[in-house]
Amino acid sequence: MTDYEKIESLKNGDEKDQKFLDYYTNVIKVNDWLNIPLQNSIINFSNRSEYKKNNKYHRLNGPAIEFKNNEKDLYYINGEKFDDLELWKKEATKILRRVKLKKLNHL
Repeated sequence: MTDYEKIESLKNGDEKDQKFLDYYTNVIKVNDWLNIPLQNSIINFSNRSEYKKNNKYHRLNGPAIEFKNNEKDLYYINGEKFDDLELWKKEATKILRRVKLKKLNHL
């Protein structure tokens, strides 16, 4: 059983939360994951950047997971993965138009 699985099997919620906090901070060494705001966040790793909104992969002006090596970037909107780049562009454009219209109506 891995350390993660041992923590996952704990029953006490407070103890479990603290163990996960220690695990991600000291073993995984990704403190950014523990402090993700509910709105927009960008988490930078050594090999990629991840864009999230409300803790789901989301980006309307580029890939939600942008790799710094030769791996293929991944496109998401509200947690939904788009394998077809053209379909992602159409959906992102629709959402951006709605946002712009909403802003114009409030002027």
